[in-house]
Order: sequence, then structure tokens, then C-alpha cells
Amino acid sequence: MEKYHLAFDSGGSKVLGILYNEEFQPIRAVRTGSLRSNTTTEDRIRTNIADIIDTLELPGMHIGRVSGIVDCGLLHEEIRKVCTVDETVGCGEFAAGMWAAEIFGDGILALSGTGATLFARHNGRGYGTGGYGAAVSDEGSGYWVAREAFNAAILDDQERGERTLLTDLIAEHFGLTRPDFHDAVFRVYYQERLSPVACVASCAPLVSRAAEAGDGIAMDILGRAGRGLAEQVLYLVRKNDLPKDLPVAISGSVWRSHRILYDTFRGILRDGGMTAKVKIPLFEPIVGVIIGHRIAENGTFGEKERKEFTDRFSEYRFAIQQEQKESFPC
Repeated sequence: MEKYHLAFDSGGSKVLGILYNEEFQPIRAVRTGSLRSNTTTEDRIRTNIADIIDTLELPGMHIGRVSGIVDCGLLHEEIRKVCTVDETVGCGEFAAGMWAAEIFGDGILALSGTGATLFARHNGRGYGTGGYGAAVSDEGSGYWVAREAFNAAILDDQERGERTLLTDLIAEHFGLTRPDFHDAVFRVYYQERLSPVACVASCAPLVSRAAEAGDGIAMDILGRAGRGLAEQVLYLVRKNDLPKDLPVAISGSVWRSHRILYDTFRGILRDGGMTAKVKIPLFEPIVGVIIGHRIAENGTFGEKERKEFTDRFSEYRFAIQQEQKESFPC
């Protein structure tokens, strides 16, 4: 029986899974709702797991390796019920993000997806800050960006704040118009496939749309997100006496928003004395998981492998506005 492998990237809003063969060629992929219990009900988690198994057509398969970012033991249990699985290999968000950026040694990762966490590795030791979750604080995350947008739109709607395009976009997102913005907000709590936190976070791209249209409120939100992420990096470096020349990589969907977030982040790091380069990853983190597997099998990931992966996983390329493919100084 032919052997396959599975890679997962499980976040607060969604799960991405890729089934690939022993030649590291993708076979099938799935994108479904989150498996995290802090953002998703148990019933919805089970439904999402069933979606993964059905979409990837897993029953009866021989799976050599299940790896990736998965903090849901139930997924592994359900896969093992329908497949033969040789091994399960965990992979943290830091490793996946750094491998996707082709950084294989020490460095810093600024992760901003539904949540936001800052990671560092130096001389074999790991460090981190942030990641406190939506219930407390996730400054610079997709949830934080979208919540700030909701707050600004509420002030606009109640004529207590500056007019912003965000009010129109949020209402439109829920199938309504500006006069019905109040009703649109409450639709956050009644989404069939999304928890309220995930639903709010899913509105983060609206802030980018508003910023692209020149909306000052939206641009301010994204600028503050970039500043908050950068200041947390500087705190991590200062607290742990880390070298200021450690390479920095970004990861997560929020970085795909308006360029002001990235430019602010880079500028604050520069002003804080960081002399390293901020690297835009070549791939999404899930491909970083597969790169990690390739390294475990072959020991290297060089130009030949980069070309192969660029061809095979082209739809998982990571890009931000006005993408610059090379690293560049802070």
C-alpha cells in the first residue's frame, strides 16, 4: 500500500491540512474551521474533524507521518480510527514559521494570525511573549485589529466618533447596510461555522480594505498593530539580553494587510536598535511543516529543494503588499 503524509496548521479561526506523498508532492488539501476549544464548541470541532477526514479521503490510507501545528488530540484520535499511522510529530508555530522563511537557526518570529505571539531562539534556548488570548489581550493579532475596527465603527454609528468606512464594510460583510449596522454587529454571535472570536477575527481584512481606500481610522489601527508587535519584539530582546542582529521573520495572515502594518513594525525595530533583517517568508507556515519533514528525511533544504517546493506549493506562497522577495535591512 502506498504511503502518504499529513501536515496541519491549526489556528484560532481555521485549519489547513495537506496530504502529500513520499516525493513531497501535494495530493489533496482541506481548509476548515478551527479545532481550538477556546474559540470553538465541541460539536463544531467534531464537525470540522469529519470535514478534514472526508475532504482528504483518509479512510483506509497508510499515513507515514502526521505533523504540524495541532493542539487537538481528538483529531489524531479520529485519524487513527480510519487510517494506519506510523508516527505523529509535533511542530510548534515558531519552527513552522521560521522554516517557511528559510531560517534554520537562531532568530525571532513575529506571528500575527487570529492571535499574536512573539517567539525567539538563541543558543538552543527558546523565548516568547504575548499570546495571551482574546479574553485578555492579543495586541497586534487579527482579532485585536478587527475588534478595534468594530469599536471605531460603533463610535461612528453612535455619532460619538469619526466617520469611517469600516462601518459600511462591517455591515456589508454581514449582508446589511450602514443604517442597519447595529443589527450587523449582533450577527457575530450567530454564525453557524464560526465562534464569536473567530467571526470577529475574520473581519480583519476589512481593515486592510478600508486602509487601501485611504480611511484614516483603519490606517491608524494597522499602524498601532505594527507598533505593538514591534515593541513586544524589543521587549523580548531586552528582557532576555538577546543579540540585536538576530534575523526576524514574520508569519500569519494579518501581515497581508495594508503595508503600513509591516512598515511601522520595521521602523520601530530599527528605531529600537535592531540591526538584523526582517524576512518575508517564501511560504505559508504549513509548507514550513513540510520543509521540516524534508529536512528530517534528507538533512538539507537548499536551492534544488526550494525550486521543487516553489513549483509544487505555489498556491501557498506568502506575500504582502508590494512584496519584496529578498530580505532587507530594518
